[in-house]
Amino acid sequence: MGVLIKISNIQNDLSAGEKKVADYVLEKPEEIKDLNTYEIAEKTNTSQATVVRFAKRIGFKGFPDFKLALSQDLGNRKAESHISIIHEDIKNDDSFEIIGRKIANANAIAINNTCEVTDFEELERAVIALGKAKKIMLTGVGFSGIAAKDFYYKLLELGKPAVIETDTHMQLSCLATMTENDVLFIISHSGKTLEMYNIAKVAKEKNIKIIAMTSIAPNPIRELADIKLNTVEMKSNFRSTALTPRISQLTIIDMLYVKLMLENKKMQNYIFDAIELVQGFKIK
Repeated sequence: MGVLIKISNIQNDLSAGEKKVADYVLEKPEEIKDLNTYEIAEKTNTSQATVVRFAKRIGFKGFPDFKLALSQDLGNRKAESHISIIHEDIKNDDSFEIIGRKIANANAIAINNTCEVTDFEELERAVIALGKAKKIMLTGVGFSGIAAKDFYYKLLELGKPAVIETDTHMQLSCLATMTENDVLFIISHSGKTLEMYNIAKVAKEKNIKIIAMTSIAPNPIRELADIKLNTVEMKSNFRSTALTPRISQLTIIDMLYVKLMLENKKMQNYIFDAIELVQGFKIK
């Protein structure tokens, strides 16, 4: 998992002292490998205990494990440094070509970063749960709702009994017919959307398995989920649309879709049959 990406995504959820350590790591990551907890505490005006807590908050057993993972992350970044990229905010005076290149590059970075923060063991658990589910209910609002609809169509292609509703009353009606053999798949980048949180609470009370696709940062919906899938968000002043979260969500959905298909011969046949049927409607 990309250590620096994870730190960036959970910065706002750290304590004041932990945030000082995070800021220092993000600003001078190369220096960390040569420092111990005492030296970092001195440079960040914190304590050794804070440095250790920071490492654990990021998901490591202790500071040595954190340093090792950070070194590996930096090594991977150096190996890819020959690739020329444009990673800047879009400006009003940018030409259309520059805008296009910046958007394309931001999408590519979002996909790579999503792969870095993906917990593939958790993703495997999601595939197993989806494969066994008698019914799958998908929910999401705004751009997350668009991603949910994309997954809904993919599940239909695979022959899975899926439903998607945007109306809260209809969502509750669907939940009323679901059991512990079913799955609620929630997509919410922030993990703080009130409607989605309330739906998740109802599902939890009914022992319905919950798969949540949210930002890697701690959030209420993520806490309720049985299976937690990570998405990323790159910091940018250009926020007219939720570009990066949407690309990140669709990347995870494609991973699930392909893995589900590869593990089930019947699903593969459904796809081949669909391709053959569609070909019959092509102009020749």
